Amino acid sequence: MKQNLSTPQANLKLALWNAEAESLSSSELYIKLQELDLPEEVVSRLHQILTYTKKVAGKVFSVGKIVLLKVIEFVKAHPFLVAGAGIGAVIGGAIAGLITSIPFLGQLLAPIAAILGITITAVGAVIGHRLDKQFQGVGEDIVEIAQHFFALLKDVFSTVFPNTTTA
Repeated sequence: MKQNLSTPQANLKLALWNAEAESLSSSELYIKLQELDLPEEVVSRLHQILTYTKKVAGKVFSVGKIVLLKVIEFVKAHPFLVAGAGIGAVIGGAIAGLITSIPFLGQLLAPIAAILGITITAVGAVIGHRLDKQFQGVGEDIVEIAQHFFALLKDVFSTVFPNTTTA
């Protein structure tokens, strides 16, 4: 992904993204979200993002739709990663819940349970990513996932907020 866009480049990219976002209705995006086989609660929460707008250079942009389209793009590009992270989150959350429900010790073990839950979620994401790529090297996968995700976020934010500098 391209880094350090000039203001005119960012405005052009944002205008193109906005045109794409405006070409889809709210109900069409809702259907796209449902097609990802995400839990209904997640679909509903993501659908709520659609209403967020931002005024840039005198024009109102559908930032919520743009972000949602980029999330959909990411999920479609990494379906097993998302499924693995979801499964890991469910399992990790259940284990963390069980640990914290232990009488007397549960509250003391809560920080460990949280770390365990996060670790299991990350492992699920890595397994999913490996299935996506059929690639060996778990450490490299974690770095690659993080790089792609943060590059996507940086790309979105540098386009939406072009006058801010990012490290």
